[in-house]
Amino acid sequence: MKRHYLQFCGFFLLVLTIFWGSSCDDELEGTVYRTSDVKMIDEYLEDPANNLTDFLAIIDKADYRGMLHAYGTYTLFAPNNAAVEKYMQEEGKTISGLTKEEAMTIVGYHVVNDTIASSSFVDGRLPSRNIVRQYLTTRTREENGKVYIEVDRKARVLNKDISVGNGIVHTIDAMLSKSVKTVAQRIDELPDRFSFMKDLFKETNIYKTLGTVENKIYYGVFMQDNQTFIDDGIETREKLLAHLRAATPEVDKDADLIENFVSYHVTRDTTYKYVVDLMLASALPTVVKDQVLSFSMTKDVILINEFKVGQLNEDGVQVARLSEYTDLSCLNGVMHEVLGTLEIKKRMAYRVYWDLGEQPEMKALKGFRTAGTSVKFTNDQLSEVEIGGKGYITYGAGTVAISAKNEQYVYGDYVRMRMDTRSVNGLCPYVEFKMPLLVEGSYKVWLCWRRENATTFRTTFKQDGQEDQVLPTVIDLSPYMPIVWADQAKNLADHAVMEQNGWKQYTARVCVNIMNSRLIGTIKVNSTGRHSLRLMRLLLEVRGKVASI
Repeated sequence: MKRHYLQFCGFFLLVLTIFWGSSCDDELEGTVYRTSDVKMIDEYLEDPANNLTDFLAIIDKADYRGMLHAYGTYTLFAPNNAAVEKYMQEEGKTISGLTKEEAMTIVGYHVVNDTIASSSFVDGRLPSRNIVRQYLTTRTREENGKVYIEVDRKARVLNKDISVGNGIVHTIDAMLSKSVKTVAQRIDELPDRFSFMKDLFKETNIYKTLGTVENKIYYGVFMQDNQTFIDDGIETREKLLAHLRAATPEVDKDADLIENFVSYHVTRDTTYKYVVDLMLASALPTVVKDQVLSFSMTKDVILINEFKVGQLNEDGVQVARLSEYTDLSCLNGVMHEVLGTLEIKKRMAYRVYWDLGEQPEMKALKGFRTAGTSVKFTNDQLSEVEIGGKGYITYGAGTVAISAKNEQYVYGDYVRMRMDTRSVNGLCPYVEFKMPLLVEGSYKVWLCWRRENATTFRTTFKQDGQEDQVLPTVIDLSPYMPIVWADQAKNLADHAVMEQNGWKQYTARVCVNIMNSRLIGTIKVNSTGRHSLRLMRLLLEVRGKVASI
């Protein structure tokens, strides 16, 4: 009875609502009304008091008013009427004479499909691209004691953070447009303090390449001025050649030495590389075969080719982040200024110890290496790890006693990946890790683990532009390590024989068969940089069915 009563009440209320709505006079009948008084972008522009009506006319010409009137998340850098008039005069055009395509390109360059307040402006590119798929740059400038924001090296922000119903408007004093100058043309325009590097560029074939435009090929050029050469004792071309001969004796032609030196200052990629992108990159390939520039960041300083690992102690070369010639957009790339000499060096491979638990996000935990910590990470939460499927990785730390033979984790912490058949939830078909910086050369790869449930996988070494290297040893985490004892009392392991058999004791304080270390193969690093190692779970056919193991 109770259920029927509730249903009846609901029906009765509905009838009352319909009856009331149909029995009252409609006071809004015959009027135009809106649900909100908040103006949209186009409505803000059409107010003559805002001095933006000329740009609205270009928007109308592009047939974009509907987009900028609809609800959305846009940021518009709106040139004022004076800016539009000046642009049209310089281009020899009129608003009425623009084609729809021309108007679409103009408007598209000023509209970012995201809401970006001035608090998100940095000295560099904006976090999102405009609707013609280009990045705008901003930076803080000072003139006569007044600070202002400059957009794309062309316009000043006059009024910022104007909130409208579908985004944010920043008014500017000049029109924006895509750079039409190639990297080579930008090099030509550099001032005399870059004269030495400019002359070197013009000797090379790469300079000709930088003057061409290819589809989805963009160059990053790192320019150093005359003073950086002088500081390194290189005042003339002959001194540079002498320096390069000593560094790369295998190259015997002067033209090749110059070509390699200049080309090592040029990266090639499928996207533009601004400072923000350099901060995220561990290494970028140069146009010199198998040679990369590595990038590291300390606070706000970006260093190129800093090597402070193993036997290497190189300070690196700083990117001049505040330079007029850093983050300089070109038609086919981006230019940056550097504060030192970039050169190809022959570096020796060195022993690398790599702890999988030292991921940036794990090290940032308050409970990093603190007993009791246990945190799950999914694929989108780790910047240097790719997790296949819907799996996750667990970082944990425990209270491991020094005397606990079977729990001899290095720092008392561990990383656990669910790849075995008993882990239905969170199962990872593969996990791929970004490796530490490796200098060009050959490396034996040893994998160390605590014996676990049956999990079998194969390992692949991956580096950009090269074929994957599948390591020969298939790892099964379940067997005990075969220890070879040097004495009958089994107090001393015969490490030499074990290593010949592909096993070793790594960091365990006491040699026990539950703490494993096995040689999984040898990799060849073709270019110095940070590459990847993938652990791929294997499949086994069991009773006519394929099962993971």
